[in-house]
Amino acid sequence: MATFEAQVEALTGLSIDGSSAPTQTELTQFLTDGAKEIINYLPKHLLPLCSAEETFTSGTPNTLNTGKILNVFRNDGDIKQPCRQIDSSYKGRVLDSDDMDYASVTDPVYYIENNTIDVIPSNGTVTYSEVQYPAIAYNDSVISSISLSGVTATAADPSIFTKTNHGLSTGDVVKLSGFSEMTELNGMVGTVNNSISANQFLINGISGDPEETTGGNVFKLGGFPDEAEYLIPLYASIKSLQNAIEAIRALANTQFDSAVSSNTAEDIELSTSHLNAGNAYLSEIVSMEKQQNKLQADYDRGLSLLKGGAK
Repeated sequence: MATFEAQVEALTGLSIDGSSAPTQTELTQFLTDGAKEIINYLPKHLLPLCSAEETFTSGTPNTLNTGKILNVFRNDGDIKQPCRQIDSSYKGRVLDSDDMDYASVTDPVYYIENNTIDVIPSNGTVTYSEVQYPAIAYNDSVISSISLSGVTATAADPSIFTKTNHGLSTGDVVKLSGFSEMTELNGMVGTVNNSISANQFLINGISGDPEETTGGNVFKLGGFPDEAEYLIPLYASIKSLQNAIEAIRALANTQFDSAVSSNTAEDIELSTSHLNAGNAYLSEIVSMEKQQNKLQADYDRGLSLLKGGAK
């Protein structure tokens, strides 16, 4: 699959590198901003595809990432009981067993306060799903809520993968790429079948040789609905063209300023040259704006289809 940079270049006709307009760093920001905007437009039935499960012990508030909570459960010792949401101002009242909103192990509550989530009663294992906004780099080819680089692996069966604070859980589906020593792993998709620790994990059926010491990439799949993914390079293309247009307009203005300052009898030829260069830049801008408007129409149509498919 082509990288997002290649997709944007194909849509815009731009050539993007570390010093272009836009730069690769700016393109990365456009892609990440696009994913956030599109997720905010998604109908509710697609949001679970963009979520991740978090765990904490009730009574110790857990810091939120996006604050878009889909569900909350507290384990009562036998099953995960669904938690009902309350306003944080009621957190004292639900401790009173005589109150009609009393929170119990079989009827727990959760509340959000100061960008944290907590559950009553305390001292229980809590799991909740929260929508995540993925970070997308210009050279990525997949969208992931977890994108790891510099992942090393042992030459063993199975291979032990190492990355500090990897954030993966047992059952996560991942794709591997960019391994320079264990090259046979590149392009493989597998399931994390043992998250050994915060820093090590195993992938079902994957073993390699020789040892990977340089480090490759591991992407958690399923962080974005497939039917909306095409909108991300569209969004980034629109922003990239705007960035390029602004840079070219600045060049055109420089040429016109030079034409005015050199508009003397002696420099009439030079003045004309500056005018021609400025007009050439303006023609380029007109062409870019036409393509930008077309992409904007495609993007708006795609968002409308997403919202129209709400359930």
